[in-house]
Amino acid sequence: MTLLRRRSHREWALWALAWLLLLALAWHVSWRAREHIVAQDMQRLQGQAQAVEIHLTRHLKAISAALAGAGQLLPQDLAAAPSVPFPLKLLVDAMPGVRGLQITDREGRVVAASQPELTDRDVSARPYFMTVRDSGHPDTLYVSPPFRSVLGNFTTVLSRTLHGTDGSFSGVISASFDVDYFEIVLRALLYAPDARATIAHGDGPIIVSSPLEGARIGFDLNQPGSLFRVHMQSGRMHNLLQGEVVGTSELRMMALRAVEPAALLLDRPLVVYMSRRTDAVLAPWWAALRTELLLLALTMAVSAVWLRWHQGRRYLQERTERNAAQAERESARRLEFGLRGADLGLWEWNLADDTITVNAREMEMLGYPPTDEPLRAEFWRGLMHRDDQAEAEQAIAAHLRNETPSYRLEHRYRHRDGHWLWVLTHAMVMQRNARGKPLRVVGTHLDISERKRSQLELERMNAQLAALSLTDGLTGVANRRQFDQTLALEWARGLRNHQPLALLMLDVDHFKRYNDHLGHPEGDAALRAVAQILSACLRTPVEKLMRYGGEEFAVLLIDADAHAGSRVAQRCLDAIAQARLPHPDSPLSPWISVSIGVASMVPQPEHVHEQLVMAADAALYRAKQQGRARYETATGDDALKRPTGMQPLMP
Repeated sequence: MTLLRRRSHREWALWALAWLLLLALAWHVSWRAREHIVAQDMQRLQGQAQAVEIHLTRHLKAISAALAGAGQLLPQDLAAAPSVPFPLKLLVDAMPGVRGLQITDREGRVVAASQPELTDRDVSARPYFMTVRDSGHPDTLYVSPPFRSVLGNFTTVLSRTLHGTDGSFSGVISASFDVDYFEIVLRALLYAPDARATIAHGDGPIIVSSPLEGARIGFDLNQPGSLFRVHMQSGRMHNLLQGEVVGTSELRMMALRAVEPAALLLDRPLVVYMSRRTDAVLAPWWAALRTELLLLALTMAVSAVWLRWHQGRRYLQERTERNAAQAERESARRLEFGLRGADLGLWEWNLADDTITVNAREMEMLGYPPTDEPLRAEFWRGLMHRDDQAEAEQAIAAHLRNETPSYRLEHRYRHRDGHWLWVLTHAMVMQRNARGKPLRVVGTHLDISERKRSQLELERMNAQLAALSLTDGLTGVANRRQFDQTLALEWARGLRNHQPLALLMLDVDHFKRYNDHLGHPEGDAALRAVAQILSACLRTPVEKLMRYGGEEFAVLLIDADAHAGSRVAQRCLDAIAQARLPHPDSPLSPWISVSIGVASMVPQPEHVHEQLVMAADAALYRAKQQGRARYETATGDDALKRPTGMQPLMP
């Protein structure tokens, strides 16, 4: 399998993995949304069921209290009583949720009823009568399962026992449920077309349900596996359940609550449950899921088409690049033959793996055996002289950023035997990818060591000549030419920085007599000695000694005022005096002495540096006039013009 095909397979595998993860995430999010919808609707069903429980409890308490109150007004012997002392029909009308009332004696004969057609009927065989008669607890409200009455309709009876003065059973007072009333109450609590509210007896039969369609009164819910039985067996007062409903086989979510008030003694509890069809509750979720799946499928198809198009485009691009690379290799081979004749080392830098391939001449130039294996670029970087690396890296980086068409530089490589070779490098990027990233650099190396040595020797000689041109050949200090250059340079710096300059003009006293008496060779030796003494007492580089001409010297002081100049002048006078250089023909003393003129100025745009020289020269003139072997400081007028009446003095 080719590298390109393996790469394509990996991309498809990653594509499939990414989509599996995305689908898993989408399903997780969607399932969480489903659980939220179910939980939200369950809570709403629970709230509605609780509302029915509260309403039903209130009615049961009212009916129980009404039956108990009516029972206390009845005569002790119902069979012997001529009539009931109050109209039952009015009592029924005053009790919502009650369809009828009847009073039965101990034998099971109806002695009074809100419905006249029930009077004198024998109900002794009815389960609701027998249960109350056999139990006989005076405070219990007995709830019968729904049954078909003698009038042909289903009814549920709520009963309490009647007792004589001796506490013996004397009869039963009963109220029948008004199914229509409670159906209306339940219907008012339905909040969705598929919702259902039901009240069932604790034994399982349905008492009332809304809507009535699909819920037959009297149908027994307490069947194996039913949600009703699960609730009753749980022992809990309320439950939230999902499952198949017996009788209809519908999948429903329901909230079930047992109605068994603590303040009311019931022989059997009632059960209220609110339910909704599961498919109706989840219909919005299914619609959203279908839309989401459609969008995911569309996105998956688009991404698959894009990946296939991208792979095809890349295949064409790589095939084009391979063909171009093959053509370049052939061109490089032809170039190699030409380079051998030009004595050039050829190298190719592959930036993808940071390796460099070189020809035989390149390795021979550096003293290494030829090799066809690419070498790590780090090896070549290690051969470069440390002082040349920064410039080389800067030139290479600029070219790789496509800021220059090529780069050319001179640097040093370490030969295998340890000496340094000067190499001329000329290189350029030969290949970039579609985004402009450099892939391959080709260049040449030319050994220019001999030429570089000749160039460095020439530069050294030129530097020596330049130094000689600025140095006095007799004394070894700076000459007049360097004095002029230095003074101009420091004047300009002082002008920029507003710093003062001080100049000392020194002249050897009666030096012509020295030459005439001892000869010029001795005079030259004396000048050299004076220059050495002055150089030794000055602080470089801020105090610069220069030979101005003949036996005259100048000292330029950087950032110094007249006081600083005076101190340096005195230091020079003391140094010359302490040296005690003989002067056999001096009228002043037997030793060589000097006269010094001191001037200082802060350079200003309206001044020129020649004015500083003129001021120092004028001060020197006064020092000679006033007896020599001393220094004088220039006045303000000395800096503006040359003093009049200046006559040459005998040296």
